Amino acid sequence: MARKKEIDRDNVLDAAEAVILESGGRNFTLDAVAERAGISKGGLVYTFATKDGLIHAALEREVARFQEAVRRRLGSGPTGPVELVLAHIEEALAEDDATTQMAAFLITALVHAPDMLGPVRHLYSALLDPLRSEHGEVAEVRHALLAVEGVFLLRGLGFAEVSTGELKSVLLHARNIVLAALDNRRTDRSENQRFNDVCGDLLGAGAIEKLPKAIQRKRKGPRKFRSTPP
Repeated sequence: MARKKEIDRDNVLDAAEAVILESGGRNFTLDAVAERAGISKGGLVYTFATKDGLIHAALEREVARFQEAVRRRLGSGPTGPVELVLAHIEEALAEDDATTQMAAFLITALVHAPDMLGPVRHLYSALLDPLRSEHGEVAEVRHALLAVEGVFLLRGLGFAEVSTGELKSVLLHARNIVLAALDNRRTDRSENQRFNDVCGDLLGAGAIEKLPKAIQRKRKGPRKFRSTPP
């Protein structure tokens, strides 16, 4: 009795991505993926019962790949929410257009099956939730990210004609906003540290008399006046 051929799941996903990259998703069928993977359609359906199931698995792998690339960009440096957005945008800038379009296809192909979009919701939640602020630099960073992802989805859904150059321009503008927010934070921290250092030096040396009169009175307490008899 012949041994049943084992199907490599990653090989099938590689084939699915290749079909999407070659046709922009227009020729994405189970038959095309099976042919590209060198297996029968029955073998493909045994591994992925439906087309949606295959797309969902490819989407999970693509999101994991992108997140790992973002983590490598962060390295051992600060990993605050603003730094995470910067790494996300810079990785998006580094992606080639075919990969970006493939990611858009994988997301938009599952719009009719929202339960399968969990990996994307988790990705956006991790990026956007820590940036909930009504004002200030954090709000500007959130708005920049929303603009970037809005253009990405508009393009993927075919609702707007957005060229590769225009998408890159939006990404660069968003990156400049995030970089400005980070620079402002560093400047504020540096100024606060200098102020604290100066105050610490003065107070440590017992040099309160060198401080302005108003600060001296505040530290020494209110001035007491001697009442004069009528």
